[in-house]
Amino acid sequence: MWLATLLLITATVKQLPGQEKSPNSNLSTYVFTQTGELPIILSAPHGGTGQIPGVGRRNGEGLPTGGTGFVTARDTGTEELAHEVALAIQERFGKLPYRVFSQTHRQYLDPNRPSDIAYDDDDAKPVYDHYHGTLEKYCREVTNRFHSGLLLDLHGQGSKRDTVFRGTQNGQTVKHLREVFGESAHSGKESLFGSLHERGWIVHPIPLSGKEQSGFTGGHIVRKYGSLQGASIDAIQLEFGAEYRVKSRRAETARVLAEAVADYARAYLKIQVPSSAESQSNGSSVRNATVNIAVFVDDGVSSTEKLMTALATDHSLKVSKLSAADIRQGKLDEHEFEVLILPGGSGSKQGNALGEEGRERVRAFVKNGKGLIGICAGAYLATCDYDWSLNLLDAKVVDRKHWNRGYGNVDIALTQNGKELLGLDNAKANIYYHQGPLLAPAGNDAIPDFESLAVYITEIAKNNAPMGVMPGTTAIARCQIEKGRVICFSPHPEKTPGLESMVLEAIGWARGGDDK
Repeated sequence: MWLATLLLITATVKQLPGQEKSPNSNLSTYVFTQTGELPIILSAPHGGTGQIPGVGRRNGEGLPTGGTGFVTARDTGTEELAHEVALAIQERFGKLPYRVFSQTHRQYLDPNRPSDIAYDDDDAKPVYDHYHGTLEKYCREVTNRFHSGLLLDLHGQGSKRDTVFRGTQNGQTVKHLREVFGESAHSGKESLFGSLHERGWIVHPIPLSGKEQSGFTGGHIVRKYGSLQGASIDAIQLEFGAEYRVKSRRAETARVLAEAVADYARAYLKIQVPSSAESQSNGSSVRNATVNIAVFVDDGVSSTEKLMTALATDHSLKVSKLSAADIRQGKLDEHEFEVLILPGGSGSKQGNALGEEGRERVRAFVKNGKGLIGICAGAYLATCDYDWSLNLLDAKVVDRKHWNRGYGNVDIALTQNGKELLGLDNAKANIYYHQGPLLAPAGNDAIPDFESLAVYITEIAKNNAPMGVMPGTTAIARCQIEKGRVICFSPHPEKTPGLESMVLEAIGWARGGDDK
Protein backbone atom coordinates (compact mmCIF):
# COMPACT_ATOMS: atom_id res chain seq x y z
CA MET A 1 0.00 0.00 0.00
CA TRP A 2 2.68 2.47 0.98
CA LEU A 3 4.64 1.69 -2.21
CA ALA A 4 1.71 2.60 -4.45
CA THR A 5 1.21 5.85 -2.54
CA LEU A 6 4.91 6.60 -2.71
CA LEU A 7 5.04 6.05 -6.47
CA LEU A 8 2.01 8.29 -6.95
CA ILE A 9 3.56 11.09 -4.90
CA THR A 10 6.94 10.74 -6.62
CA ALA A 11 5.40 10.84 -10.08
CA THR A 12 3.64 14.15 -9.47
CA VAL A 13 6.19 16.18 -7.50
CA LYS A 14 8.27 19.06 -8.74
CA GLN A 15 11.69 20.30 -7.61
CA LEU A 16 11.45 22.00 -4.23
CA PRO A 17 12.34 25.71 -4.43
CA GLY A 18 15.72 26.35 -2.85
CA GLN A 19 17.15 22.92 -3.58
CA GLU A 20 18.68 23.63 -6.97
CA LYS A 21 22.43 24.05 -7.11
CA SER A 22 22.23 27.69 -8.17
CA PRO A 23 22.00 30.22 -5.31
CA ASN A 24 19.49 32.20 -7.40
CA SER A 25 16.79 29.73 -6.36
CA ASN A 26 16.50 30.83 -2.73
CA LEU A 27 18.61 33.82 -1.81
CA SER A 28 17.01 34.01 1.63
CA THR A 29 19.03 30.91 2.47
CA TYR A 30 22.22 32.95 2.24
CA VAL A 31 21.08 36.41 3.38
CA PHE A 32 18.55 37.15 6.12
CA THR A 33 16.53 40.30 5.39
CA GLN A 34 13.63 42.02 7.09
CA THR A 35 11.86 45.26 6.25
CA GLY A 36 11.68 47.63 9.19
CA GLU A 37 9.52 50.38 10.61
CA LEU A 38 12.27 52.67 11.91
CA PRO A 39 15.01 54.78 10.26
CA ILE A 40 17.50 52.28 11.67
CA ILE A 41 19.25 49.64 9.55
CA LEU A 42 21.32 46.77 10.95
CA SER A 43 23.94 45.01 8.83
CA ALA A 44 26.02 41.97 9.85
CA PRO A 45 28.21 40.72 6.98
CA HIS A 46 30.64 38.35 8.69
CA GLY A 47 28.70 36.14 11.11
CA GLY A 48 27.29 33.51 8.76
CA THR A 49 28.18 29.83 8.76
CA GLY A 50 26.58 28.51 5.57
CA GLN A 51 28.09 27.35 2.32
CA ILE A 52 26.95 28.25 -1.19
CA PRO A 53 26.50 24.98 -3.11
CA GLY A 54 29.06 24.61 -5.86
CA VAL A 55 31.10 27.63 -4.76
CA GLY A 56 34.71 27.09 -3.75
CA ARG A 57 36.52 28.84 -0.94
CA ARG A 58 38.15 32.19 -1.58
CA ASN A 59 41.93 32.04 -1.93
CA GLY A 60 42.72 35.78 -1.99
CA GLU A 61 45.42 35.39 -4.59
CA GLY A 62 47.33 38.65 -4.93
CA LEU A 63 45.49 40.37 -2.06
CA PRO A 64 47.04 41.62 1.18
CA THR A 65 46.04 39.72 4.33
CA GLY A 66 44.55 41.04 7.57
CA GLY A 67 42.75 44.28 8.35
CA THR A 68 40.88 45.47 5.29
CA GLY A 69 42.69 42.93 3.09
CA PHE A 70 41.99 39.23 2.58
CA VAL A 71 40.30 37.60 5.59
CA THR A 72 38.19 34.44 5.69
CA ALA A 73 37.64 34.06 9.43
CA ARG A 74 34.09 34.34 10.71
CA ASP A 75 33.20 37.10 13.20
CA THR A 76 31.96 34.59 15.75
CA GLY A 77 28.65 35.42 17.40
CA THR A 78 27.90 38.52 15.35
CA GLU A 79 24.94 37.09 13.45
CA GLU A 80 23.42 35.92 16.72
CA LEU A 81 24.21 39.26 18.38
CA ALA A 82 22.64 41.12 15.46
CA HIS A 83 19.34 39.30 15.98
CA GLU A 84 19.52 40.10 19.70
CA VAL A 85 20.09 43.77 18.88
CA ALA A 86 17.09 43.78 16.53
CA LEU A 87 14.87 42.31 19.24
CA ALA A 88 16.19 44.77 21.85
CA ILE A 89 15.47 47.70 19.52
CA GLN A 90 11.99 46.35 18.90
CA GLU A 91 11.38 46.16 22.64
CA ARG A 92 12.78 49.66 23.20
CA PHE A 93 10.95 51.39 20.33
CA GLY A 94 7.93 49.15 19.85
CA LYS A 95 8.90 48.88 16.18
CA LEU A 96 11.31 46.84 14.09
CA PRO A 97 14.61 47.99 12.57
CA TYR A 98 15.60 46.95 9.06
CA ARG A 99 17.88 43.90 8.92
CA VAL A 100 20.41 42.53 6.40
CA PHE A 101 22.52 39.69 7.84
CA SER A 102 24.80 37.32 5.96
CA GLN A 103 24.12 33.63 6.63
CA THR A 104 27.05 32.63 4.40
CA HIS A 105 30.53 31.93 5.73
CA ARG A 106 33.18 34.48 4.89
CA GLN A 107 35.25 31.69 3.32
CA TYR A 108 32.94 31.87 0.31
CA LEU A 109 31.81 35.49 0.25
CA ASP A 110 32.69 38.78 1.97
CA PRO A 111 29.89 41.36 1.64
CA ASN A 112 32.10 43.99 3.27
CA ARG A 113 34.42 44.19 0.27
CA PRO A 114 33.95 45.67 -3.20
CA SER A 115 32.58 43.13 -5.63
CA ASP A 116 35.89 42.62 -7.46
CA ILE A 117 37.49 41.13 -4.32
CA ALA A 118 34.42 39.88 -2.42
CA TYR A 119 34.31 36.42 -4.04
CA ASP A 120 36.36 34.22 -6.35
CA ASP A 121 33.53 32.24 -7.93
CA ASP A 122 30.94 34.06 -10.07
CA ASP A 123 28.26 31.71 -8.72
CA ALA A 124 28.52 33.72 -5.48
CA LYS A 125 27.65 36.96 -7.28
CA PRO A 126 23.84 36.61 -6.89
CA VAL A 127 24.25 36.33 -3.12
CA TYR A 128 26.54 39.37 -2.98
CA ASP A 129 24.17 41.35 -5.19
CA HIS A 130 21.22 40.34 -3.01
CA TYR A 131 22.97 41.58 0.15
CA HIS A 132 23.86 44.94 -1.36
CA GLY A 133 20.72 45.29 -3.44
CA THR A 134 18.65 44.88 -0.27
CA LEU A 135 20.82 47.31 1.71
CA GLU A 136 20.53 49.88 -1.05
CA LYS A 137 16.77 49.40 -1.19
CA TYR A 138 16.42 49.81 2.57
CA CYS A 139 18.58 52.95 2.59
CA ARG A 140 16.40 54.39 -0.15
CA GLU A 141 13.21 53.52 1.74
CA VAL A 142 14.51 55.10 4.95
CA THR A 143 15.56 58.26 3.12
CA ASN A 144 12.17 58.60 1.43
CA ARG A 145 10.16 57.90 4.60
CA PHE A 146 12.27 59.62 7.25
CA HIS A 147 14.69 61.85 5.29
CA SER A 148 17.64 60.59 7.38
CA GLY A 149 18.69 57.41 9.10
CA LEU A 150 21.31 55.38 10.96
CA LEU A 151 23.05 52.28 9.60
CA LEU A 152 24.94 50.13 12.13
CA ASP A 153 27.34 47.60 10.65
CA LEU A 154 28.10 44.95 13.29
CA HIS A 155 31.46 43.14 13.40
CA GLY A 156 33.76 41.26 15.76
CA GLN A 157 37.42 41.89 16.46
CA GLY A 158 40.06 39.91 18.31
CA SER A 159 42.47 42.68 19.23
CA LYS A 160 40.89 43.73 22.54
CA ARG A 161 38.32 41.50 24.18
CA ASP A 162 36.88 44.27 26.35
CA THR A 163 36.66 47.05 23.74
CA VAL A 164 34.26 48.18 21.02
CA PHE A 165 35.91 50.11 18.19
CA ARG A 166 34.13 52.83 16.22
CA GLY A 167 34.56 52.91 12.45
CA THR A 168 33.40 55.97 10.50
CA GLN A 169 36.45 56.68 8.35
CA ASN A 170 37.27 59.26 11.03
CA GLY A 171 33.93 60.98 10.68
CA GLN A 172 33.48 60.78 6.92
CA THR A 173 30.65 58.22 6.90
CA VAL A 174 28.65 60.42 9.31
CA LYS A 175 29.20 63.63 7.35
CA HIS A 176 25.47 64.45 7.33
CA LEU A 177 25.23 64.07 11.11
CA ARG A 178 28.20 66.36 11.73
CA GLU A 179 27.07 69.02 9.28
CA VAL A 180 23.50 69.19 10.60
CA PHE A 181 24.05 68.71 14.35
CA GLY A 182 27.69 69.63 14.90
CA GLU A 183 30.82 67.70 15.79
CA SER A 184 29.58 66.76 19.26
CA ALA A 185 26.90 64.56 17.66
CA HIS A 186 29.76 62.39 16.40
CA SER A 187 32.47 62.71 19.05
CA GLY A 188 30.86 64.22 22.15
CA LYS A 189 29.03 62.84 25.16
CA GLU A 190 25.79 63.06 23.19
CA SER A 191 27.09 60.83 20.39
CA LEU A 192 26.26 57.14 20.00
CA PHE A 193 29.65 56.07 21.33
CA GLY A 194 29.51 58.74 23.99
CA SER A 195 26.26 57.23 25.20
CA LEU A 196 27.81 53.75 25.20
CA HIS A 197 30.81 55.05 27.14
CA GLU A 198 28.52 56.69 29.71
CA ARG A 199 26.83 53.31 30.15
CA GLY A 200 30.10 51.64 31.06
CA TRP A 201 31.39 50.31 27.77
CA ILE A 202 35.09 50.51 26.94
CA VAL A 203 35.14 52.18 23.54
CA HIS A 204 37.79 53.45 21.15
CA PRO A 205 38.70 56.13 20.33
CA ILE A 206 38.99 57.76 23.73
CA PRO A 207 38.79 60.70 23.73
CA LEU A 208 35.90 60.32 21.33
CA SER A 209 37.38 63.03 19.12
CA GLY A 210 40.55 60.96 18.66
CA LYS A 211 41.69 59.09 15.60
CA GLU A 212 40.02 55.74 14.97
CA GLN A 213 42.03 52.52 15.26
CA SER A 214 43.84 51.50 12.08
CA GLY A 215 42.13 48.48 10.54
CA PHE A 216 38.82 49.31 12.22
CA THR A 217 38.02 52.66 10.65
CA GLY A 218 35.04 51.38 8.69
CA GLY A 219 34.86 49.09 5.70
CA HIS A 220 33.12 48.93 2.37
CA ILE A 221 29.55 48.89 3.71
CA VAL A 222 29.74 52.10 5.77
CA ARG A 223 31.75 53.82 3.04
CA LYS A 224 29.24 52.83 0.36
CA TYR A 225 26.03 53.64 2.25
CA GLY A 226 27.20 56.32 4.67
CA SER A 227 26.81 60.05 4.12
CA LEU A 228 30.35 60.82 2.91
CA GLN A 229 28.93 60.83 -0.65
CA GLY A 230 26.21 63.33 0.26
CA ALA A 231 23.50 60.88 1.34
CA SER A 232 21.48 61.37 4.53
CA ILE A 233 22.12 57.89 5.98
CA ASP A 234 24.87 58.05 8.59
CA ALA A 235 26.78 54.77 8.90
CA ILE A 236 28.83 53.50 11.84
CA GLN A 237 30.81 50.28 12.04
CA LEU A 238 30.95 48.66 15.48
CA GLU A 239 33.78 46.18 16.12
CA PHE A 240 32.85 44.18 19.21
CA GLY A 241 35.45 42.49 21.38
CA ALA A 242 34.77 38.91 22.42
CA GLU A 243 33.40 39.87 25.84
CA TYR A 244 30.49 41.66 24.19
CA ARG A 245 29.76 38.79 21.79
CA VAL A 246 29.95 35.83 24.15
CA LYS A 247 26.59 34.14 24.44
CA SER A 248 26.13 34.91 28.13
CA ARG A 249 26.47 38.66 27.45
CA ARG A 250 24.76 39.09 24.07
CA ALA A 251 21.36 40.02 25.48
CA GLU A 252 22.90 42.65 27.77
CA THR A 253 25.08 43.98 24.95
CA ALA A 254 21.98 44.31 22.80
CA ARG A 255 19.99 46.01 25.56
CA VAL A 256 22.66 48.66 26.20
CA LEU A 257 23.12 49.32 22.49
CA ALA A 258 19.35 49.70 22.06
CA GLU A 259 19.30 52.31 24.84
CA ALA A 260 22.12 54.25 23.19
CA VAL A 261 20.33 54.05 19.84
CA ALA A 262 17.20 55.40 21.54
CA ASP A 263 19.20 58.44 22.77
CA TYR A 264 20.62 58.92 19.28
CA ALA A 265 17.24 58.58 17.56
CA ARG A 266 15.59 61.07 19.88
CA ALA A 267 18.32 63.66 19.34
CA TYR A 268 19.29 63.23 15.68
CA LEU A 269 16.65 61.23 13.83
CA LYS A 270 13.85 63.38 15.25
CA ILE A 271 11.44 60.51 15.70
CA GLN A 272 9.20 59.84 18.65
CA VAL A 273 10.90 57.46 21.08
CA PRO A 274 8.91 55.95 23.94
CA SER A 275 9.91 56.99 27.43
CA SER A 276 11.69 54.43 29.58
CA ALA A 277 8.42 53.59 31.34
CA GLU A 278 6.57 53.25 28.04
CA SER A 279 9.45 51.21 26.67
CA GLN A 280 9.32 48.82 29.61
CA SER A 281 5.59 48.41 29.12
CA ASN A 282 6.07 47.84 25.40
CA GLY A 283 8.96 45.47 26.03
CA SER A 284 6.77 43.54 28.41
CA SER A 285 4.13 43.20 25.67
CA VAL A 286 6.72 41.97 23.22
CA ARG A 287 8.09 39.48 25.72
CA ASN A 288 4.61 38.30 26.64
CA ALA A 289 4.04 37.60 22.97
CA THR A 290 7.36 35.78 22.81
CA VAL A 291 7.40 32.01 22.52
CA ASN A 292 9.68 30.48 25.14
CA ILE A 293 11.67 27.61 23.65
CA ALA A 294 13.93 25.21 25.55
CA VAL A 295 16.75 23.41 23.72
CA PHE A 296 18.18 20.39 25.51
CA VAL A 297 21.98 20.60 25.71
CA ASP A 298 23.81 17.93 27.67
CA ASP A 299 25.60 14.63 27.20
CA GLY A 300 24.60 13.10 23.87
CA VAL A 301 23.86 16.41 22.10
CA SER A 302 26.06 17.32 19.14
CA SER A 303 26.62 20.88 17.91
CA THR A 304 23.48 23.03 18.10
CA GLU A 305 24.96 25.94 16.14
CA LYS A 306 22.82 25.41 13.02
CA LEU A 307 19.71 24.90 15.12
CA MET A 308 20.31 28.06 17.15
CA THR A 309 20.95 30.04 13.97
CA ALA A 310 17.66 28.83 12.51
CA LEU A 311 15.78 29.73 15.69
CA ALA A 312 17.40 33.19 15.79
CA THR A 313 15.74 34.12 12.50
CA ASP A 314 12.38 34.35 14.28
CA HIS A 315 12.50 37.34 16.64
CA SER A 316 9.39 36.11 18.48
CA LEU A 317 11.32 33.16 19.92
CA LYS A 318 13.12 33.38 23.24
CA VAL A 319 15.48 30.42 23.28
CA SER A 320 17.11 28.95 26.39
CA LYS A 321 19.38 25.94 26.77
CA LEU A 322 18.53 23.44 29.50
CA SER A 323 20.69 20.68 30.92
CA ALA A 324 19.46 17.33 32.22
CA ALA A 325 19.88 18.68 35.75
CA ASP A 326 17.77 21.74 34.86
CA ILE A 327 14.97 19.48 33.64
CA ARG A 328 15.13 17.24 36.69
CA GLN A 329 14.93 20.36 38.87
CA GLY A 330 11.65 21.39 37.22
CA LYS A 331 12.87 24.33 35.15
CA LEU A 332 10.72 23.32 32.17
CA ASP A 333 7.70 24.39 34.19
CA GLU A 334 9.24 27.20 36.22
CA HIS A 335 10.12 29.26 33.14
CA GLU A 336 6.87 28.67 31.24
CA PHE A 337 8.48 27.01 28.24
CA GLU A 338 6.06 26.08 25.49
CA VAL A 339 8.24 23.76 23.41
CA LEU A 340 11.22 21.54 24.20
CA ILE A 341 13.59 20.68 21.35
CA LEU A 342 15.72 17.54 21.55
CA PRO A 343 18.56 17.99 19.02
CA GLY A 344 20.76 15.57 17.13
CA GLY A 345 23.56 13.51 18.66
CA SER A 346 23.01 10.25 20.53
CA GLY A 347 19.51 9.31 21.66
CA SER A 348 20.73 6.79 24.21
CA LYS A 349 23.16 9.24 25.78
CA GLN A 350 20.50 11.93 25.96
CA GLY A 351 18.01 9.52 27.50
CA ASN A 352 20.51 8.27 30.05
CA ALA A 353 21.63 11.81 30.87
CA LEU A 354 18.03 12.70 31.69
CA GLY A 355 17.56 9.58 33.77
CA GLU A 356 14.13 8.25 34.64
CA GLU A 357 13.30 11.35 36.69
CA GLY A 358 14.19 13.69 33.83
CA ARG A 359 12.34 11.57 31.27
CA GLU A 360 9.25 11.60 33.46
CA ARG A 361 9.52 15.40 33.73
CA VAL A 362 9.55 15.62 29.93
CA ARG A 363 6.55 13.28 29.63
CA ALA A 364 4.57 15.34 32.12
CA PHE A 365 5.59 18.56 30.34
CA VAL A 366 4.16 17.30 27.05
CA LYS A 367 1.06 15.58 28.41
CA ASN A 368 0.10 18.75 30.29
CA GLY A 369 -0.21 20.66 27.03
CA LYS A 370 3.27 21.59 25.80
CA GLY A 371 5.19 20.67 22.67
CA LEU A 372 8.15 18.43 21.91
CA ILE A 373 10.30 18.47 18.77
CA GLY A 374 12.79 15.63 18.27
CA ILE A 375 15.46 15.88 15.58
CA CYS A 376 17.43 12.74 14.63
CA ALA A 377 18.68 11.58 18.06
CA GLY A 378 15.73 13.43 19.59
CA ALA A 379 13.42 11.37 17.41
CA TYR A 380 15.06 8.15 18.63
CA LEU A 381 14.50 9.39 22.18
CA ALA A 382 10.81 10.18 21.58
CA THR A 383 9.97 6.62 20.45
CA CYS A 384 8.84 3.74 22.63
CA ASP A 385 11.49 1.33 21.34
CA TYR A 386 14.24 1.49 23.99
CA ASP A 387 14.50 1.29 27.76
CA TRP A 388 15.70 4.92 27.71
CA SER A 389 12.85 6.08 25.44
CA LEU A 390 10.39 8.83 26.35
CA ASN A 391 7.44 6.75 25.09
CA LEU A 392 5.78 9.81 23.56
CA LEU A 393 5.67 8.60 19.95
CA ASP A 394 4.08 5.22 19.13
CA ALA A 395 6.99 4.33 16.87
CA LYS A 396 9.63 1.65 16.61
CA VAL A 397 12.93 1.92 14.75
CA VAL A 398 13.24 -0.20 11.62
CA ASP A 399 16.55 -2.08 11.26
CA ARG A 400 17.91 -1.04 14.66
CA LYS A 401 21.04 -3.08 14.00
CA HIS A 402 22.15 -0.69 11.24
CA TRP A 403 21.38 2.61 12.93
CA ASN A 404 24.76 3.94 11.72
CA ARG A 405 23.81 3.66 8.06
CA GLY A 406 25.68 6.83 7.06
CA TYR A 407 24.90 10.40 6.12
CA GLY A 408 24.20 12.61 3.13
CA ASN A 409 21.24 14.14 1.33
CA VAL A 410 18.13 12.08 0.56
CA ASP A 411 14.73 12.73 -1.00
CA ILE A 412 11.55 12.62 1.03
CA ALA A 413 7.91 12.72 -0.08
CA LEU A 414 5.50 14.78 2.01
CA THR A 415 1.80 14.23 2.48
CA GLN A 416 -0.64 17.10 1.98
CA ASN A 417 -0.78 17.63 5.73
CA GLY A 418 3.01 17.57 5.83
CA LYS A 419 3.25 20.25 3.16
CA GLU A 420 0.73 22.47 4.89
CA LEU A 421 2.12 22.04 8.39
CA LEU A 422 5.72 22.66 7.34
CA GLY A 423 4.95 25.49 4.92
CA LEU A 424 6.17 23.81 1.73
CA ASP A 425 4.74 24.22 -1.76
CA ASN A 426 5.88 20.91 -3.18
CA ALA A 427 5.55 17.31 -2.11
CA LYS A 428 9.21 16.42 -2.55
CA ALA A 429 12.23 17.73 -0.66
CA ASN A 430 15.92 16.96 -0.65
CA ILE A 431 17.11 17.00 2.96
CA TYR A 432 20.23 16.21 4.97
CA TYR A 433 20.21 12.85 6.75
CA HIS A 434 22.66 11.71 9.42
CA GLN A 435 21.75 8.25 10.74
CA GLY A 436 18.29 9.23 11.95
CA PRO A 437 15.70 6.61 12.89
CA LEU A 438 13.64 4.84 10.23
CA LEU A 439 10.23 5.05 11.89
CA ALA A 440 7.32 2.62 11.71
CA PRO A 441 4.21 2.08 13.89
CA ALA A 442 4.99 0.27 17.14
CA GLY A 443 1.42 -0.74 17.99
CA ASN A 444 1.66 0.40 21.59
CA ASP A 445 -1.92 0.60 22.85
CA ALA A 446 -0.93 3.03 25.62
CA ILE A 447 0.20 5.70 23.12
CA PRO A 448 -1.90 7.30 20.34
CA ASP A 449 -0.93 6.36 16.79
CA PHE A 450 1.30 8.83 14.97
CA GLU A 451 0.62 10.46 11.62
CA SER A 452 3.31 10.16 8.97
CA LEU A 453 3.98 13.55 7.39
CA ALA A 454 6.78 12.39 5.09
CA VAL A 455 8.45 9.16 3.96
CA TYR A 456 11.88 8.49 2.52
CA ILE A 457 12.12 8.06 -1.24
CA THR A 458 15.86 7.54 -1.65
CA GLU A 459 18.20 5.95 0.83
CA ILE A 460 21.64 5.76 2.39
CA ALA A 461 22.92 2.27 3.12
CA LYS A 462 26.54 2.37 4.20
CA ASN A 463 28.40 0.43 6.91
CA ASN A 464 26.89 -2.88 5.70
CA ALA A 465 23.31 -1.63 6.02
CA PRO A 466 21.05 -3.54 3.60
CA MET A 467 19.62 -1.78 0.55
CA GLY A 468 15.89 -1.34 0.12
CA VAL A 469 15.02 -0.85 3.79
CA MET A 470 14.90 2.95 4.07
CA PRO A 471 12.44 3.90 1.25
CA GLY A 472 8.86 4.07 2.49
CA THR A 473 9.74 4.39 6.17
CA THR A 474 8.54 7.50 7.99
CA ALA A 475 10.91 10.49 7.94
CA ILE A 476 8.67 13.00 9.76
CA ALA A 477 5.94 12.05 12.24
CA ARG A 478 3.55 13.85 14.55
CA CYS A 479 1.05 12.91 17.22
CA GLN A 480 -1.06 14.40 19.96
CA ILE A 481 -0.71 12.75 23.35
CA GLU A 482 -3.17 13.86 26.00
CA LYS A 483 -2.98 17.69 25.92
CA GLY A 484 0.42 17.96 24.22
CA ARG A 485 1.92 17.62 20.78
CA VAL A 486 5.00 15.81 19.45
CA ILE A 487 6.68 16.15 16.07
CA CYS A 488 9.81 14.23 15.14
CA PHE A 489 12.27 14.65 12.25
CA SER A 490 14.49 11.71 11.36
CA PRO A 491 16.56 13.95 9.02
CA HIS A 492 17.96 17.44 9.74
CA PRO A 493 15.96 20.38 8.31
CA GLU A 494 18.04 22.83 10.38
CA LYS A 495 21.18 21.64 8.55
CA THR A 496 19.61 21.84 5.09
CA PRO A 497 19.92 25.24 3.33
CA GLY A 498 16.43 26.41 2.45
CA LEU A 499 14.59 24.04 4.80
CA GLU A 500 15.50 25.58 8.17
CA SER A 501 12.05 27.15 8.34
CA MET A 502 10.55 23.67 8.79
CA VAL A 503 11.73 23.83 12.41
CA LEU A 504 9.95 27.15 12.92
CA GLU A 505 6.75 25.80 11.36
CA ALA A 506 7.01 22.74 13.60
CA ILE A 507 7.25 25.01 16.64
CA GLY A 508 4.08 26.79 15.55
CA TRP A 509 2.21 23.49 15.45
CA ALA A 510 3.77 21.91 18.55
CA ARG A 511 2.97 24.83 20.83
CA GLY A 512 -0.69 24.63 19.90
CA GLY A 513 -1.46 22.08 22.63
CA ASP A 514 -5.02 20.80 22.45
CA ASP A 515 -6.63 24.10 21.52
CA LYS A 516 -6.16 24.03 17.75
